[in-house]
Amino acid sequence: MEIVATTTQSNDDLTPDFKLFLEESQIPYVPRQKSSLSRIQAEYQVQAVIVWEPSGPVMYINDTKFFFHPSMAKVRISACRKNNLMDPLVQACELKPKDHFLDCTLGLGADAIVASYFSPRGKVVGVESSIAVSHIVKWGMQLYKSNMPWLQEAIERVRVINQDHNQYLKDLDDNSYDIVYFDPMFRNPLLNSQAISPLREVANSAPLSEDAVLQACRVARRKVVIKERKGSSEFQRLNCTSVRGSTNNKVAYGIINTH
Repeated sequence: MEIVATTTQSNDDLTPDFKLFLEESQIPYVPRQKSSLSRIQAEYQVQAVIVWEPSGPVMYINDTKFFFHPSMAKVRISACRKNNLMDPLVQACELKPKDHFLDCTLGLGADAIVASYFSPRGKVVGVESSIAVSHIVKWGMQLYKSNMPWLQEAIERVRVINQDHNQYLKDLDDNSYDIVYFDPMFRNPLLNSQAISPLREVANSAPLSEDAVLQACRVARRKVVIKERKGSSEFQRLNCTSVRGSTNNKVAYGIINTH
């Protein structure tokens, strides 16, 4: 997908953060010059335009927009803090405060933020193969400001890496992380949300490979966890030894204990 980046109509200045975003992502910059986004798309023949806003980059695509916001992570952590409802991901991973957690399919970053909150003395790394998604989420996290210290600190602990997880896993030493986690893009979405819809346009939709799971088993000290639809045949294909889920949840977690 062809993408360009520009400023808002009210501010043509390239801030230091925006310059660094452009340098890191290598997404071409085009001057805004008061042009509408539709005109920029037509002129440069691109499918999406990223606008650098004070709160971070926002990608406009197919009449929708994609940007970082920790809404789902906030809801999930709040449910635990207020109602003592343990998050299904945390239960499946059996996360501990010092765990090193590798999210191989970062996406919007909600799972990584939840893992970061429950592993405050560990390390959380999110790998995302999409250039646009990884840099939008990375810079959105860096620029996000919350008046809730517990949320702000969890977000700040997440490190985002733009790389295909297959290659990233191959380059890691044995037992580098306690948990290696996958949440591959479902073929049919469970939710038709404004946040998820544009993500599906630019995210890696390839099915999780058996080789990636084998590499993850080498890298994980304790377990590999795979999120999928409840009843999915992927759990069997990828040799999960057990599946965790609940009767009122449409997703489940396949687990491979490595040690």
